[in-house]
Amino acid sequence: MASLKTAKAAKTILKIGVGTTAAVLGAGALVYECALNTRINRFFINLFDDRSEPEELSSQQDEAERYDPNWMEAHKGDDHVITTDVTGPIHAYIIPAEGPSHKWAVLCHGYNASPESTGVFAQHYHNLGYHCVCPSMRAWGNDERIYCSMGYHDKDICMAWIDYVVAQDAEAQIVLHGYSMGAATIMLATGETLPPQVKAAVADCGFTSCWDQYANVIKLYAKLPAFPLLHAINATSMLRGNFDIRKNLPIEAVKRSVTPTVFLHGTADYFVPFKMMDELYEACAAPKAKQAIEGADHAQSVYTDPALYWKTVDEFLKDKIV
Repeated sequence: MASLKTAKAAKTILKIGVGTTAAVLGAGALVYECALNTRINRFFINLFDDRSEPEELSSQQDEAERYDPNWMEAHKGDDHVITTDVTGPIHAYIIPAEGPSHKWAVLCHGYNASPESTGVFAQHYHNLGYHCVCPSMRAWGNDERIYCSMGYHDKDICMAWIDYVVAQDAEAQIVLHGYSMGAATIMLATGETLPPQVKAAVADCGFTSCWDQYANVIKLYAKLPAFPLLHAINATSMLRGNFDIRKNLPIEAVKRSVTPTVFLHGTADYFVPFKMMDELYEACAAPKAKQAIEGADHAQSVYTDPALYWKTVDEFLKDKIV
């Protein structure tokens, strides 16, 4: 009789376990689709996220940095498309310098954004005589794919546009500049072997690892621990053939980097925690600098204190891009 009761109890526990596992996997699949399927996630992001987009804030700051929020639309021109074996078709706006120049800036946008959001950076570099390349990251902007990869596959897009620039201009001097997911993108790229024409990188509010970043978001917005939901999200990502969240590691990439990198981050950033800047800075093996922007929320440093932001960037680049 005891053994029969034990068997029944074990069967009940197993059913509960299977049901719980199925529920967790289902929740993971749902969150994955809402977060990384760009065809549906904008609805959820815009529904629950009340943070202003950079384009909306820029008009409040245009006297300080003289940034025109209409500048990008007026200058971006046609969408350029190239195809590589690694990336397939990829898109970018290419804004040529006003005159002859070997200075180039590859500008990588963040999550839930597009190349247009890099206008505040493009205008600054363009005013300094740079050609600007503003790519669409995977599944954003003009990219045809469905699932974004938080920089993991985007690094290949970044590197393909670097190769494009070098093919156009063998004397190119290239700076990589990205914010948020775009910062993760350029940091991952600096962990690869880049051509000598890449002279520097600017990483604005990038995360140390996608796993830690997602764990922070789950805690911040859902008030839940990473386990088991994040594991279920990762399983879904791998089943979709996208990327292994555990292997999306900008902090490991900068350990291999030889590209001089300046890190900037807002002290009021809770979405990508401010402390991640110091962790990335300490890990970076290349020549480096860092600057905290007091009071800046996520991806708002360039608007909160444009004078300090650009003073930091320009001084870092002055002996690297000539």
